[in-house]
Amino acid sequence: MNRFEKILLTIFFVELFVGGGGRLIDFGVLSIRQILFVLLILTLVFRIVKEKAFLDKRVNTFIRFNPVTIGIYALLVWFVVSAVIGYVNGHPISIIVMDFFRVSFFAVYFPLAYYISKDRFTLRRIITLMKYSALVVAIFTITVSLLGKTVFAANFTPFYDFMNWMMNDDLYFRPSHSVFYKSHFFVLIGLILSINDLLNKNHRRLDIVIVFFASVSILWSETRGFLLAFMVGVLMIIILDVKVIIDPIKGLSRKLKKLVHSQQFIKKFAISMLVLIAVPFLYKFMTLERFEVAPVEETKVEQQNETVGRPKPKTEVNDVSVNARMEFISASKEILIRPTNLIFGTGYGAEIAGRNTGLEMSFLDILLEQGLIGFAIWCFLFLIVYINFYSAYKRGQKLTTLDISLLAAFMATLLLTNINPFINNPIGISFFLILLVVSQTKKELRVNEESP
Repeated sequence: MNRFEKILLTIFFVELFVGGGGRLIDFGVLSIRQILFVLLILTLVFRIVKEKAFLDKRVNTFIRFNPVTIGIYALLVWFVVSAVIGYVNGHPISIIVMDFFRVSFFAVYFPLAYYISKDRFTLRRIITLMKYSALVVAIFTITVSLLGKTVFAANFTPFYDFMNWMMNDDLYFRPSHSVFYKSHFFVLIGLILSINDLLNKNHRRLDIVIVFFASVSILWSETRGFLLAFMVGVLMIIILDVKVIIDPIKGLSRKLKKLVHSQQFIKKFAISMLVLIAVPFLYKFMTLERFEVAPVEETKVEQQNETVGRPKPKTEVNDVSVNARMEFISASKEILIRPTNLIFGTGYGAEIAGRNTGLEMSFLDILLEQGLIGFAIWCFLFLIVYINFYSAYKRGQKLTTLDISLLAAFMATLLLTNINPFINNPIGISFFLILLVVSQTKKELRVNEESP
């Protein structure tokens, strides 16, 4: 691996982790993310040609056939089919192209499968870049939110216009002047990784700083999906910790004694429970901060049943976010009633409830556009991550703190993407691909060690 490749990969990952939607820097119709995507694939192709490694699976990952590669190829083929179905159904070509290029990011799996290794670009280096990037994004969004709430609170519009001009309309301001940025996704991932390191006493000062700033940044983003995802991530960490501790012990009573006598686990479990208990309260606080409280019109019967004295007006939170998702679900039912739509999908560019640029719920979006066939391929790849780790674990490899953190973060992502769409765009796909590469490498490493 030469210097150019190291620099390219570093820029590629940093841009993914801090670049939001990927259009902070544009070159005409192309964004910096698209250019890096193409350049990374071409770099691998050039290396294959230069080394004449056309049939060498160690270099030419395009022919390294395993369950992950086969799943990636199947998914890429089905993306083309979905684009054709969308065209046949008369959907807007511009939207079809946008949808197709958004998910074609899966093709970057092949260079990543070569470069992510102990001998080239290590996972530890990627995690370090991710953590520093998460810290930068957290501090940036906190600063923007603070300025919006204080210095520019009285005259917010010029500040709003300036920030969106500078960030190429990639910031989403809440009514409270707090800000959400798409790279908040990696702030969440960084928080899960750092808090597990912290609880396992396997941390650096960076992890302490990330836990503080990332927590504040996520709370101020007022994105309730992050809270739920974080809760699932913490639960997954507890479950995996329990499994690792009790698996070597036989007998239920001995397993329970082992857990009870593990002081580190008890402390970690207690802190985790406090975090989980806090989530519902924070969720309610975010809901009240983001949405208006509107009066509810009472019926005549309710008015007659009021007790003596002036009746208090009933109110409810006008949760437009949930209302919109319910509208999408209702409209989707009407579309998926047709067997052909359910099996093959309606293709890219489909309009659901007046929207054709993608739904807020990734799994529903995938099912509508790609049908059960496409949805099944996605689920196959989701499962492969856990199957590969489990296979390596059963063959004697230990689940490290980082392994557990990554598996927990991925489970959090799978929940989050049904509330805020991440897994079917380059931000979520990139994290997904890293886990596919790492899990497959971990599985194959043990197989190779056992072979003569």
